[in-house]
Amino acid sequence: MKREQMEAIAARAARMAVRNPDAMDEYMTEQRYYEEYLDQLRAGDTLCLRSWIGQEIEAGCREAAEILKMWIRAELPVAA
Repeated sequence: MKREQMEAIAARAARMAVRNPDAMDEYMTEQRYYEEYLDQLRAGDTLCLRSWIGQEIEAGCREAAEILKMWIRAELPVAA
């Protein structure tokens, strides 16, 4: 996954997190969520992020479904 793709996914997930009262932590700002998600994507340790996005999809969040689609597209191999 390219850096730009990781940044776009992290940014969109961070925006979703600050808009979601159930996911909001009083100490977490959009920038902190962004940094946390970007760190997870860079490290390849995405279990927490993927689980949260999955829960949001189950709850009917269309934004989470769009983020997952971005993520899947980013991980698809590019045709030569």
